[in-house]
Amino acid sequence: MNEILKLTQAITERQGVILILTKAKEQRRKTDLIYHLIVKGHLLVIAADEWLPGFALPQIIRRHGSRVKEVAKRLRTVCPTTHLRLMDSLSTISPKGEPMLVLDFLHPFYDSKVNFRLRFQVLRQCCNHLKRIATQRPILIMTQEMSGQDYEQFIPLLHSIAQKILYLEPESEAVLQDVLF
Repeated sequence: MNEILKLTQAITERQGVILILTKAKEQRRKTDLIYHLIVKGHLLVIAADEWLPGFALPQIIRRHGSRVKEVAKRLRTVCPTTHLRLMDSLSTISPKGEPMLVLDFLHPFYDSKVNFRLRFQVLRQCCNHLKRIATQRPILIMTQEMSGQDYEQFIPLLHSIAQKILYLEPESEAVLQDVLF
């Protein structure tokens, strides 16, 4: 996570796509990343799986001594519920603007009720929109590594538009042991 937090220092100074692959949902780390980005300035978050850090974000903001309303005003969110709505959302975003964070980008494309070719075509169009947007604003894309044929065919498209790829390792949970005297 330290490497990702270091990115927040330079994110407003560069454009392009940074892809962050995770092993799990990593909701706490996503919340921390959002906090570190909105402290620096405005941020557009696209939550492709509809998860947003409800109560955790204001708690983190308060813990660091900032005013919640003032900092939270810097956050703008979009929650597309399907792959088609994600494509529509990306098609209307201007390349000029605040940094953009896309959470669980591939999530809407795993709907097996929809024809694979259609999902793949829409994913390709989404990637084209991301490339267009990234010409003038920084984009962080977080998505969970998965196994399966769909993922294996989707992930190369994301790799092809990314200037940098980071692998976020799961946090090791602290093991608590009773000390015997």
